[in-house]
Amino acid sequence: MVLPPLLFAGIFIYMAFFNSVYEHPGRVIYYSKCASCHGNHGEGTVRLVPPIYNTATLRNNFDALPCLILQGMKDSILVSGQWYNQPMYPIALSSVEMSNLLNYIRDSLMTDKTDRLINSQWVEEQTKSCSK
Repeated sequence: MVLPPLLFAGIFIYMAFFNSVYEHPGRVIYYSKCASCHGNHGEGTVRLVPPIYNTATLRNNFDALPCLILQGMKDSILVSGQWYNQPMYPIALSSVEMSNLLNYIRDSLMTDKTDRLINSQWVEEQTKSCSK
């Protein structure tokens, strides 16, 4: 009689602390919307899609990412001394999804992180300046 509750408690503790089932919501969005082009680790695709992992371009243009993601990009871009010409297609995300994605990118793909709070309000402020 005592064994099933103890077994359940043991499995719960293992899953909660040692094999966490939590997955960053931004990671889910990155892998479903971005990784097919930018790579699982932000490494990009040689001579086609620019890397985003720890690049100065990402760091220096972080505030422009919401507009870039929502509107896409057709122009060439210079990243780490290499020109990339592949268009980036627009990705429709809510402000909450966008903030989750940007937090994941900041936390996982940038070593020089910004302390800025990235939430849906910040995303909405940034997207007000998007040119149509």
